[in-house]
Amino acid sequence: MPILYWKGCMARFRTKKIANSIEELFSRMELDYIKLSNEGCCGSILYRTGQDAMEVSKQTMEKIRSVDVREVVTGCPGCFRTMSKDYESFEVKIYNISQFLLKFKDLLRENLREINVKVTYHDPCHLGRHMGIYEEPRQLIKLIPGIELVEFKHNRERALCCGYGGGLRSAYPEVSMEIAKSLLNEVPNDVEILITACPFCNYALNNSRIKVLDLSELLLMAWRD
Repeated sequence: MPILYWKGCMARFRTKKIANSIEELFSRMELDYIKLSNEGCCGSILYRTGQDAMEVSKQTMEKIRSVDVREVVTGCPGCFRTMSKDYESFEVKIYNISQFLLKFKDLLRENLREINVKVTYHDPCHLGRHMGIYEEPRQLIKLIPGIELVEFKHNRERALCCGYGGGLRSAYPEVSMEIAKSLLNEVPNDVEILITACPFCNYALNNSRIKVLDLSELLLMAWRD
C-alpha cells in the first residue's frame, strides 16, 4: 500500500523546492507514494490563532480517507502536529519526514556519499517542543559521511523560535523578522550550511549570510549519482 505525501500549504506555495526535493528523494529511494491533487489546508494556523478549525479538519480527514492509505508523511511540522494531536478519531498514522526516513537508514547509508562540510541544525518549535522530535533529524544528518554537526548554543527544547509560525509573521511582521535575526546571530562560527526541518523556518531564515537547506535537500545533495 502506498504512503500519502502531504506537502502542506507552505511547501506547496512558498517553499516549493522542499516539496520537490522530498519527492525526488522518494523517487530515488523507489518508494511507493501518492499525492492529493486537491490537498487543501490542515488547519494549523487556525488552531494556533484560536479560530474554529473543525470544518477544515473534517474536510482534510475526508480527503485522506478517500484515497485509502494507512500512513501519511509530511515535511511540515505544523501539519504533523495538527494531524497528530488536534484531529479527533483519525485512524491514519502520521509521520514527520525525519521519523519516516529513519525506517530506511540502511538504504540511505548505501547511497549517501561523503561530504566534508560543517553544518548546524535548527529545531523547529512544532517538531521539537510540541512533538518531542529532536534526535531523528540529527540521526539523519549524521548518516552522511564526513559531515560535521555543530549545535546552536540554544538547541533541542531550548531552541530559539524562527519567528514565523503561529500566525506571527502575518500579524506582526517586524517582530517576526527581528526574531529571525536573533536566531541567525546564534549560528556557530565557520558553519557553512544551516539545516532546517520546517518550511516556515526555511522561509524565515533564508538570507545572504549563510546557505539554508531543508533536511531533504541536504540528503539529496549527498546522494550518489
